Amino acid sequence: MANRFGRDMKLDSLGDVVFTPDGDIETVFGGELVAQDIRTEVILSPGSCFWAPGFGQGLRDALKGPEKVDIEGLFRAAAFNDERVLFDSISTGKMDDGRYKLIFQLLDSVKPIELYFDLKDRFDDLD
Repeated sequence: MANRFGRDMKLDSLGDVVFTPDGDIETVFGGELVAQDIRTEVILSPGSCFWAPGFGQGLRDALKGPEKVDIEGLFRAAAFNDERVLFDSISTGKMDDGRYKLIFQLLDSVKPIELYFDLKDRFDDLD
């Protein structure tokens, strides 16, 4: 059951592949895979994945644009677009330390998954 969503390469917070100490590629599955997919969806620009042109919320582009951005709306949209997520479990918020959080549940789970986004660390070239 933990592997029912498949398995993929594990990515670090910058989107780089993670390797084991002996040089193998680490993998993720289950809730960790869903969380990684949603984090990736938030960050990537629409059209940047040739195999899934509609994938991506374009957080970096949105933050650099001239107009005010509903950051939490981008997070909610990424979770809402994932068919593995229970849509009425999605919530977002800005924390006191400036980070954002996205909380959601998988369809068959009672334990929520929490993702945290520190926009200054991830996008250090933004003002």
